[in-house]
Amino acid sequence: MTTAGVRPRSGRGMRPGPDAPRGIPAPRTWTRLELLLAGLLLALAGTAWLVTGALAMPDMSSGILTGMRPMGGGAVIPPTAFGFFLLTWVVMMAAMMLPAITPFMVGMRRLLGARATTGTLAALTAGYLAVWGVAGLLGYAVVRAFEATAMGGGPLAVQVGAVVLLVAGAYQFTPLKRWCLVRCRSPLALVMRYAEPTAGSRFGAFSVGVRHGGYCLGCCWALMAVLLAAGVMSLAWMAAVAAVITIEKTVPRPTLTGRLFGTALLALGAALLALP
Repeated sequence: MTTAGVRPRSGRGMRPGPDAPRGIPAPRTWTRLELLLAGLLLALAGTAWLVTGALAMPDMSSGILTGMRPMGGGAVIPPTAFGFFLLTWVVMMAAMMLPAITPFMVGMRRLLGARATTGTLAALTAGYLAVWGVAGLLGYAVVRAFEATAMGGGPLAVQVGAVVLLVAGAYQFTPLKRWCLVRCRSPLALVMRYAEPTAGSRFGAFSVGVRHGGYCLGCCWALMAVLLAAGVMSLAWMAAVAAVITIEKTVPRPTLTGRLFGTALLALGAALLALP
């Protein structure tokens, strides 16, 4: 299947097995330019990790599952710090998500060929991160709700955290999770359908990045809720959640892997409810 003006390059890496991400070339087949692109994205991710560590407020390294404590004045995140939270959130998403979308970006470059300019790839990445930036609005509201719960003290905070784990674990088994994960792992249909707008303008590429980001958000929102409950700006918890997301997007048997993660979250949530 081809789209006018955009023909996938033949050769190794573009014929994956039945469980492999479609449209993403195997790393062993990447050209030097594609390796350079991957290195650039990973370098940006590394920089984002460093910036996140520098920007993160100390009290945001814990959540209702890990001993969240209000700052003076009874607020973990003052309303005036909303812009700062959103900025840190976007940087944090870049740190966590750029490694996971690196194979996708390499696949996009290969499928678009010479029409995959630097501006096109930058617009795709910006569209992807824009989705997660908007998600930060809800993330801020959730953290504020967790903060109010933590201020009440008692076992309620642990119980709320346990419910977050149970919801996240249950979501791993839902058809919506699988539907989003398939499209997040296999962007070939998205690329072929929107190849012309992607290659035709930066706005078109941005729009496709938004679509891909939407699939990723649908796939990962529950894991992000776990991060909010564990410590939204904790580098350790960020690394753990980012590892889970990357594994889900790259391993040969994503359904089995997702169910294993779901089972672990369900077991942990049930244990917290039984023995808070």
